[in-house]
Amino acid sequence: MEQVCLVNKSCIPCQGGMPSLDQVAVDKLVTELNSGWQINELGHLCKQYLLDNFMDSMVFANKIAEVSEKEAHHPNLTIAWGKCDVEIWTHKINGLTESDFILAAKIEAIK
Repeated sequence: MEQVCLVNKSCIPCQGGMPSLDQVAVDKLVTELNSGWQINELGHLCKQYLLDNFMDSMVFANKIAEVSEKEAHHPNLTIAWGKCDVEIWTHKINGLTESDFILAAKIEAIK
């Protein structure tokens, strides 16, 4: 059976009450992203994108917003001159699900 790439999947809305991914699954999916994504001290998926100036950061953040709305899954964004920090987790369970990694893959496809 052929594995479907994360970028080709769609986020599935969390209804709550589901378990977060275990560490083995998280490690596998971070490796699959293979693009500088990390798990921060809170257990959230995060990455900092470096850009050329403030307007490029804003344009990139707006593209992320479009993808996020389409997927109905929304990251935290911090925008500053020449950078856009992205932090993703599933709020309803305060943990990581496959949808978090799907959104990260779709964000990677923007760049």
